[in-house]
Amino acid sequence: MVQFIVNHIIPEGVNLKDPLVRHKVGIKEGYFSILGNLVLFIVKVIIGILSHSIAVLADAFHSLLDMATSGIVIFGFKISQKPADAEHPYGHGRAETVASLIIAFIIGYIGIEFLKTSVHRIFNEEALIISPWMIFVVSATIIIKEIMARVSLILGDAIDSEALKADALHHKSDVWSSVLVILGLMSAQFGFTQIDSYMGVAVSLFILYAGIEIAKNAVNDLLGRPPDKAYIEEIKDIAISVKHVLNVHDIIVHQYGTQKFISLHIEVSDVHTAETLHHIADTVEKEIGESLFADVVTHIDPVKTDGKLESEVKKIIQPIIEEWSDIDIQDLRLNGDVEDCIDISFEVSCPIEFQYEKDVINKLSEHLTEKFTNSRININFKRQIVESELKEK
Repeated sequence: MVQFIVNHIIPEGVNLKDPLVRHKVGIKEGYFSILGNLVLFIVKVIIGILSHSIAVLADAFHSLLDMATSGIVIFGFKISQKPADAEHPYGHGRAETVASLIIAFIIGYIGIEFLKTSVHRIFNEEALIISPWMIFVVSATIIIKEIMARVSLILGDAIDSEALKADALHHKSDVWSSVLVILGLMSAQFGFTQIDSYMGVAVSLFILYAGIEIAKNAVNDLLGRPPDKAYIEEIKDIAISVKHVLNVHDIIVHQYGTQKFISLHIEVSDVHTAETLHHIADTVEKEIGESLFADVVTHIDPVKTDGKLESEVKKIIQPIIEEWSDIDIQDLRLNGDVEDCIDISFEVSCPIEFQYEKDVINKLSEHLTEKFTNSRININFKRQIVESELKEK
């Protein structure tokens, strides 16, 4: 069922990196969620009224809230497609993120209101009217909600949308809150009517938790979330596939919704003319821009590739660098000659959490000065951070 719905929303063979395709997927998910939540709200509110259950009513309005949040998702996607203007030169892409933040505030407000009501009911007990068919119907809504959560999460991952992932998280919290509702209804059948009020408190806490998680993700996006490691590797692969490109480093990605701005350094042999270097940079920008739907700026780093001295330096550096699996060298530059004085400078790229900077510098300096006595060595560390590394921490 889940895969059937996903296949209906995402036609086969479409490019999910295309902003227009991404926009359509987001809109369809929004309407799908609204329709599903409308049905669930009607069912739950009827049961809640008939049973006098605060937990069921809280769960019903949780579903109604899901309708509102899905509407905000649709609104965010539509606003994000507006072109850039004088006041928003980078477009309106982050409207989608703002929509997620609004969703979080609404969820928080509803969660607090139902928490207050549930606590009040704990001290002011009210009789419940429970029938087995009510428990059966609420149980059926869990299956529907689980399908909705999985569909939203798959679509959110497919188009890399925090708004859809937020919608999925909200659906998932509704699944668990409905489980608690069932526990409350079943307890009431055995005479433990006050359990319903405690389940109402638990449902409210689930709603609040969902709001906090959505707000946290939205704020991270607004402040500037690092790019995914796979995305960085894709940029490198495209750039390195261009003829004459030897290495790629210092990749920076700024994202405004679907609008991406990428800058990178590429190493190219210094034997090429300025005209050739310009052509190489243009080609890299074109290939990355068309593949990833981004605006790209490329910086050229000319390097020596056929010098005997460079080869000797690399033979010393490379084995030492390989002792640490997560670092690499880039932008090697040599000035001067061995008889007089040689300046050796290069960068070491490493993860943000790398802790052995002094060890690497000392070992590299020791081995280089042993071979090149009259040398000045300049080693700079370039710390790179990507989203997958943050998650590992």
